[in-house]
Amino acid sequence: MERKEEEKMEVKKPTGNRPRLKWKPPPQGLIKCNTDGAWHKDHQYQGIGWVSRDHTGRLLWAGAKRLQGVGSPIETEALALRWAVQTMVRFGYKHVLFETDSLVLAKMITGKEETWPKLKPLIQEISHTLSANRGYKIEYSTRDSNKTADRIAKEALSFMNYVPKLYSIVPQWLKVVIEADMPSLGSNIDVGPNSYG
Repeated sequence: MERKEEEKMEVKKPTGNRPRLKWKPPPQGLIKCNTDGAWHKDHQYQGIGWVSRDHTGRLLWAGAKRLQGVGSPIETEALALRWAVQTMVRFGYKHVLFETDSLVLAKMITGKEETWPKLKPLIQEISHTLSANRGYKIEYSTRDSNKTADRIAKEALSFMNYVPKLYSIVPQWLKVVIEADMPSLGSNIDVGPNSYG
């Protein structure tokens, strides 16, 4: 009996050798927009966030919004993506790579997985907007490469109202996470048009 317990413990140990994939900047001429949602079954509030950056890693825009009554984590992720896509269209960006850490969502939008009935209107809206903007593309990214959007979505949970917030400079609460993405980019300190706010 004791031997089986030891075997179970060994199975649960992480390998530790797997490299963590950090955020990578897009090719020059392309903007990368990472999106994420924060959802918990025991909380009545949800948060969504996104961040757009250029090939140097410079923050262009970020958005955070608190929501209420969203039914599932994937719906929260889809709402974050929809808001990011709508904002990039509104701001006139023509070539944007959207990344989500929800593999199921990315597959539903690209048609590689059947869309869940409850999400169908939302997925159709996102897919239609992406197809109407030929320079827009969606991809899956790992959680490790989506930490900035994750931090923004979690920060939105602390908002006192449901007013969406847009940032063109890096807010103080996001500075550490943005800087953690930067080592792979060299010594680029200017992470926004006006640096830090």
